[in-house]
Amino acid sequence: MLDQSFSAHNFDIIYGIESRKGNIDIHSMPTKYLDIVKKTKDIKSIIKELKNKEDDKSIEDLHHNKELLLELQENKKQALYEHLEEISDIVNSSSFRFELKKLKIKGKEAFSIDTTKHTQFFAIKQLQYNLRNVFKVRQANRHQILSNIKIFLDSKIPVYVIRTDISGFYESIPQKSLIKSVVENSLLNYKSKSFIRGILREYETTKDKSLIPENYGVPRGIGISSYLSELYMRDLDKKLSSRKEIIYYARYVDDIFIILSSLPNGKTLQSYYDDIVALFNDYELTLKQPGIGNKCELIDMYSSLNLKLQKIEYLGYCIEIERINGKIDCKFRMKKEKFDNIKKKMDNAIKHFNDLSVINVKQAYRDLMDSLDYITGNIALNKTKSGVKTGLYYSNDLLDNDLPDLKGLTRYLHSRKVEPYNKLKGYEVLKSRIESKIKKIDLAKRWNERKFNRFSLEQIERMESWL
Repeated sequence: MLDQSFSAHNFDIIYGIESRKGNIDIHSMPTKYLDIVKKTKDIKSIIKELKNKEDDKSIEDLHHNKELLLELQENKKQALYEHLEEISDIVNSSSFRFELKKLKIKGKEAFSIDTTKHTQFFAIKQLQYNLRNVFKVRQANRHQILSNIKIFLDSKIPVYVIRTDISGFYESIPQKSLIKSVVENSLLNYKSKSFIRGILREYETTKDKSLIPENYGVPRGIGISSYLSELYMRDLDKKLSSRKEIIYYARYVDDIFIILSSLPNGKTLQSYYDDIVALFNDYELTLKQPGIGNKCELIDMYSSLNLKLQKIEYLGYCIEIERINGKIDCKFRMKKEKFDNIKKKMDNAIKHFNDLSVINVKQAYRDLMDSLDYITGNIALNKTKSGVKTGLYYSNDLLDNDLPDLKGLTRYLHSRKVEPYNKLKGYEVLKSRIESKIKKIDLAKRWNERKFNRFSLEQIERMESWL
C-alpha cells in the first residue's frame, strides 16, 4: 500500500530525489550535518593523495582513512535522519500550517510557499507526491502535445481546428466541487486532506476577494494547484476527448487545442464551439471567444479547397496553416515574442561588449563570444545530474527545416555593429576582427548541428545579468 505519511523515512526519499535535482541548498542544512560533510570532503582529499603513494606508512594511513570515511558516511546518514525526524514531528503537530505569500506574476495574483524552511519544503513535496500517486494526475507533456498536433496537421486530412483558452483558470475552479472530489476519495490519507483544506483556507484569507470570488480558485504558483486543477478537469477532458468527431484533444493547463474530422449534422464550427463553451460553463469555467489577441481561433480547413494562411500561437510556437487546391500545408515557426527576445539578447550582448571595452577589452571580447555562443547554442543544465537540455535547438526542435526565423536572426546579428572603445590601440583592426567572427555565426547551421556549449551555473548567471 502507498505510504503517504509525512515521516522521516519519506522525507529521506524526498531529500535524495530533490538533492540530485539541485533543489536543496546544502548551506541550509544543520551545522552538525555540514561539519560532517566538510570532514568527509577533507578525508576524501587525503585518500586521493595517499593513493599515489606506495610506502608502508601511506598504505596504513590509506586504510585508516577509508575506515574513517565509512564511519563519517554513516554519521552523515544519521545526522540527516535526525534532522528529518525533527521536521516530521513539526509537520505532524496540530499547530503546523502552510504559509502562503502573495506576489504578482505577469500581472496576475500568485502565491508561494517559503521552501527555504525545511518543514514547508518537505511537507509540500510529500503532499504533491500523495496527490500525484493517489489520483494518478499528471500535467500534460507540452512537447508531446505539439508533436501530435504537427502529425495530425501534416496528415493532409481536411479538418476543423479550435484553439482556445480558459479565462482565469486557476481562479475559477469552484472549491466546493474540488474538495468533494478530494474528501470522497478513500485512498487519500486524512493528513493530506487536512493539509489541502488548510491551504485553501489560507488562500481564502490571503487572496484579493475583489479579484477572485469567495470559495473559488486554487493558489496560482503553489505546486499542488496543478494537481488539483488536473483533478477537477479530469471528467470534462474525458467528455471532450471521447467525442467521435474529435480526432485530437489537448489541454495544457488552460490552453486548449482541438482537431475535428467532421461536424455533427446541422452544426457550423461556431455553433459547435458554442456547445463546448456551454459545457465549460456547466463546470463554472469560461472559454474565450474569437477575436484579436483573444487566444481563440476557429479554423475551417474542411469546407473549402483553398484557405489563406492562418497563424495560431500555441505553447511557444506560431503554427502556420493554409490549404491550396485541397492540399493542407502546416509549418511550425518561432513565436514573435521568442524571436524578439533573441534579438534583444543579441543587442544586449553587443552593448555589454561596447561598454566593458572601455576598461577591459579582453574580458569584453570573451564575454561577447561566450554570450553569442550561449544565445545561439545549447547547454545541459549542470545544476542537475540528469542534465536537462535547453537552448536554440532544444527549445525550438519542432521548427520546420526551412528555418526562416533563424535565417532572419542570422541576418539581424550580422547587421549589428560593434563599437569598441575608439581610443584603443588597433581599434579598426579589432573592430573588423570581431565583426568578421560574428559574421561566421549561422543560427540555422547551429540549430542543425545541435552544438553544446559548456558553461558553469556561475557563468550563466553572469551572462543573464547583462542579457
